[in-house]
Amino acid sequence: MSHDEMLAVSREAELDEWRRDNRFCGRCGAEMKPHDKPEERAFVCPLCGYTAYPKISPAVIVLVTKGDKVLLQRNTHYQGVVWSLVAGFVDPGESLEDAVCREIREEASIEVKDVRYFGSQTWPFPSNIMIGFRAEYVSGELKPDGEEVIESGWFDRDHLPEIPRPGSIARAMLDAWKNEINLVSEGS
Repeated sequence: MSHDEMLAVSREAELDEWRRDNRFCGRCGAEMKPHDKPEERAFVCPLCGYTAYPKISPAVIVLVTKGDKVLLQRNTHYQGVVWSLVAGFVDPGESLEDAVCREIREEASIEVKDVRYFGSQTWPFPSNIMIGFRAEYVSGELKPDGEEVIESGWFDRDHLPEIPRPGSIARAMLDAWKNEINLVSEGS
């Protein structure tokens, strides 16, 4: 599927989920109606006036480096032996950067610095957006949480385990890191 096709399919899947979840008003229980303006993507309750817009749940994903190595982990929900990056949902009232640090602390027991934005990707499962960051290791002993993360490790570019498929933000981040390391090596 092309990038544009993926975006269109993702958008429609998210909107279908939103339509199903918002048939009735969450405040008074009345049947929701489409907004009077067709260009306005919203449902309005004819009884209490509550307006429901599509909701997006932000999640962070972060590539952590320690020198020339990258942190990868295996999660309990991955099929097979795919290793990926630290990721998790943003809590209410939490900044994206705080979510990055908290997720790394919870899943890997380490501290990081220099948290910086990488990019984002729609993630229609069912209505998420993955916001990618990079960070550098500061301190702590790497230890998986044992519940969500079953294995963690530091890997160099020449000895990576099975990583996420192309097309995912995790793979884009890892590919960018590998290319960055190649550029540094070529310049030495």
